[in-house]
Amino acid sequence: MKKTLIASALLLAAPSFAADWQTIHTEHFNVHYSVEHADFAKSTAAELEIVRIKVLEQQNRALDKTVDVVVFDPLNAANGFALPTSNNPVMALFTTPPQSDTVISNSAGWQQLLVLHEYIHLVHLAQPTRNDWQQKVRGIWDLYDLTYSDTPRWVAEGYATLIESKMTGRGRLFDNYSESILREFAQQGALPTYGQLNGEQGFMGGSMAYLMGSRFLNWLEQNYSEQTLDSVWTRMQGVKTRDFDEAFSGVFGQSAAKLYRRFIAEYTYKAMQIEQGEVLLNSELWLELNLYASNPALSKDGSKIAIVERDKESNTKLIIYSTDDNIKAQEEFTKAQKELLENDAQDIPDAAPSVFKREQKQVLNQINRAGIANPQWVNNTTLYFNAYSNEESGIYNKVSDIFSYNTDTGNITQLTELAGIRRFSVTSNGETLYGEQIRDGYSELVKVDLNTQTITPLFTKSLETTYDYPILSPDESKLAYLSTSLNENWQLYIQGVGGEQLSVPMPNGYQYLSQPSFSLNGESLYFVAGLNSATDIYNYNIESKTLTKLTQGQEAVAHPIEMADGSLLYFSITADGPNIKTLPKAIKSTVVTEFSANKKAPLLIVNEHTLPKAKIYTHQTTQQTNYNVLDQHATFALGTQYYSASTSLLDLSIKSSDLLKQLDLQAGYSTDLHDGALHGGYVQAKYNALDVKLKLALFDYDLNTSRQYQASLNTDIDARGGFAAVSYPVKFGPLSLTPEIAYNYTDYKISHKSWTRLGVAQNWQYDRQDFAIGQSVYASWYDGSSKSSNWQGYDLAAKIFGKAFGIPLYANFDQKQRDDNSLALGGFSSNLINQQQSSEHVLSSDLPFYSATAKRYQGYGGGFSFKEGMPWLYYKQHQLDDTVYAQSYGLKYQGDFSFGMGPAGVNDLTFNMGLSRVEGDSFEDEMRAWLSFYYSL
Repeated sequence: MKKTLIASALLLAAPSFAADWQTIHTEHFNVHYSVEHADFAKSTAAELEIVRIKVLEQQNRALDKTVDVVVFDPLNAANGFALPTSNNPVMALFTTPPQSDTVISNSAGWQQLLVLHEYIHLVHLAQPTRNDWQQKVRGIWDLYDLTYSDTPRWVAEGYATLIESKMTGRGRLFDNYSESILREFAQQGALPTYGQLNGEQGFMGGSMAYLMGSRFLNWLEQNYSEQTLDSVWTRMQGVKTRDFDEAFSGVFGQSAAKLYRRFIAEYTYKAMQIEQGEVLLNSELWLELNLYASNPALSKDGSKIAIVERDKESNTKLIIYSTDDNIKAQEEFTKAQKELLENDAQDIPDAAPSVFKREQKQVLNQINRAGIANPQWVNNTTLYFNAYSNEESGIYNKVSDIFSYNTDTGNITQLTELAGIRRFSVTSNGETLYGEQIRDGYSELVKVDLNTQTITPLFTKSLETTYDYPILSPDESKLAYLSTSLNENWQLYIQGVGGEQLSVPMPNGYQYLSQPSFSLNGESLYFVAGLNSATDIYNYNIESKTLTKLTQGQEAVAHPIEMADGSLLYFSITADGPNIKTLPKAIKSTVVTEFSANKKAPLLIVNEHTLPKAKIYTHQTTQQTNYNVLDQHATFALGTQYYSASTSLLDLSIKSSDLLKQLDLQAGYSTDLHDGALHGGYVQAKYNALDVKLKLALFDYDLNTSRQYQASLNTDIDARGGFAAVSYPVKFGPLSLTPEIAYNYTDYKISHKSWTRLGVAQNWQYDRQDFAIGQSVYASWYDGSSKSSNWQGYDLAAKIFGKAFGIPLYANFDQKQRDDNSLALGGFSSNLINQQQSSEHVLSSDLPFYSATAKRYQGYGGGFSFKEGMPWLYYKQHQLDDTVYAQSYGLKYQGDFSFGMGPAGVNDLTFNMGLSRVEGDSFEDEMRAWLSFYYSL
């Protein structure tokens, strides 16, 4: 469960929600949506109440609390998540529908599947416990509430997937495409172990919690009963505290791990029985690929093939291979084996690989993590592909656009601007493309004039219809495309330039359909269709209207492409990822004579709990209001900070926010756990709904430096005051600028101080995965006054960062100066004292507060890490008035975690830890450590 929450947070990465949101209030749900998603949201509001009724019938449980539902499209991709807090449950629904070749494409409708799956998460995981005192704590403490039920990821996702399938008759449990891949895993002895179900390693590792988890739970229900499995969930919410393993074993008499082994044995046995009856497929390995691969594209002259690959480190690359045999690699192999035998005549040489890796002609790394997808050749030197752009109105809202790549020069050019184009096909002159456009939940088939940026819909848009894989014929006289509507299978159509349309017949009983491609002469279409838990390659001759089946379920197949000699390249999906194989031209094939009679999708289970047919609801009968930022939800927040150089704090606060984090509030008290060195209270507020961001703070604290762990200048400070800052972040592609104006007033025992700060923060980066470079600059000017004088000063911070050979690096420089005032070196950031609202502090975790003072400070440092997200090995030098005061080196890590929406307790967390050696002439050299975890706005 915890891993699922972290993954969802990474999906969002703290998005920015604008002010123009609306809310639909139903009896049991509040549906919040951005105005452009009004149609999807209104239909969702009706679907939610229908799903709740049916789930209550099927589960005999529901939620007492009103559920907050967010409808938006942050990634231009199909997804969603749930935050199952018992006190404030939340669902997030992404409006973009899935494409045809995904494991979630088998549904009556995206909206229905999404609502059902995420609501099951809440009903399953957000139930209140029957332990009164634990439930009372859950009711006031979000973080405890969210992590109370430490349900394994495979259980949470597997059960939601099981119910999604049982209540619709479709879904991933009954998905033909998923089953064909799992069968391959089983036949290769590669189904995940019980310990691997929660992980994400390996090919499709992240999907196994859904696919194998649901099948295992279904097996348990079939071999025991639905009531037996349901008893596990009842036991997990008992007065007696139990984790999943204890709850499960108490019901089934055996551990889940042991029963899973039996399930895997039965599943593998059935898969092997099927393999024994299969006819041998006359195919050969053509190219081994690296874990994940998609959308191969053959160049116009057939000399190159472009493939998008993603490795285990999630590095995405567009790799262009030669289609010729790699003679050089063959010769080098032969030479190496010859030398081996010359040195040792009795040695046994290596067996030659079945095919030598084809030569890589070009490699294009994704830039700034924008992704690469769907390469299409315009000519033999130019490719168009998909990558993400960022909407500046919401800097984390990704939109799919079209880019060009010249393989000779390496130049990359953006061709569309926030168009939302996914898969597409381009004309030979590169000026027109046909694609599927996704905006506001609507999938449309469009024609794009790249010269004028004119986008023309080919059909009337509807939330009921989704398009995929528009493919132009070689002579550009025909356009083939996939389309699906509610409660139907995907269909393949051929559209002529004159407007005539042909529906390609499908084999009777099919469920899966995807990846069409024209033959080189344009007379026929290849595609992949699935039935009876297998996927196969088909060919449809347009003139003779003949449908031929080229494979017989021997492999999980994808992406057929015809070569110049008439042979066929295709993806063969294995447990290690897809590889490219080739089918000879003269392959034995079967003419299909039994065709599907209609578009309706088969339902594999129908009972009294089955949801009604999917529908888009257009009549709103419920209340609608402007989104209310004052609808705040509060939580208890606990933090603790330990710094061996200075002191320790326990932070207790009440934290509040609205669902979209447009207004955040926090009030608390930090008390010293050592000797009263630092303690005090604070109030903070942050408003983010507008382009201009506002932050306010009040503070009242006492700092007695003589009571710190380490010696420092003796100072006893009693400070109270306020702070206000206004900033205006703007973004220009990879460049961001944030100007700011801030004001502070602080009253001391015997004096007061106030200052105004004008500052600007700038950041730029260019990321090519293994190589990256970036820089940031922060500059500010202070104008201040105290009881006895006026003063000025400035802060300057510069940083260069990046990666070399995948190793993260950075170097930084800081300089601060105050006229007629002093700077105090040392101490740590907290809700009482921090760098943003204090002008006199130069904070350093490994030094005590007021280690030394000066008019001018300079700091130099740098570091490296072995991998992104891991701790840094660092060095830092401190200079005061041009004299080196101290240096430190060691290990440190700092991370800020914010979900970007939802309960206040899962946002604005700061984590800081480190271990360093500190050296200086004015104190004894020693090791120092710190560990900090607290909430702060």
